[in-house]
Amino acid sequence: MAINKRKTYLFFAGFVLLLVGFYIGLMPVDYLNQFFNNSQFSTEALSEMRGMGGTIFVFGFFILAGAFFKQIEYTSIIIAALIFASFSVFRLIGIIIDGIPAQSIFVALTIELLFAFSVIPFLLRKDSRAPSESH
Repeated sequence: MAINKRKTYLFFAGFVLLLVGFYIGLMPVDYLNQFFNNSQFSTEALSEMRGMGGTIFVFGFFILAGAFFKQIEYTSIIIAALIFASFSVFRLIGIIIDGIPAQSIFVALTIELLFAFSVIPFLLRKDSRAPSESH
């Protein structure tokens, strides 16, 4: 039995986003305390973090579902590419503008770049598209 690389990619990409989204969305104080030595955050800051975490969680769920449902596989690949590429690009912009961040941010950037670059072959292959998009 051959391992389907697209489905494997979608499974792990979706799972990572699910975990990160869950953590940020449901434990924003823990998440923020990695960067700030303060356990008192405004309600607005926590709301922003929960909203961002929830968004990441939902996209992660959709990407993960693409590993199991052929009808949304290619759409999931596109969404994963957009999410991981945008995280990578904007982190790199942050490094240029703001300076060198903590090692944990470099770890996150490395993971995001790995997912961003590893999705490229799936975007370029015609057989990865949904049946209605193939010719």
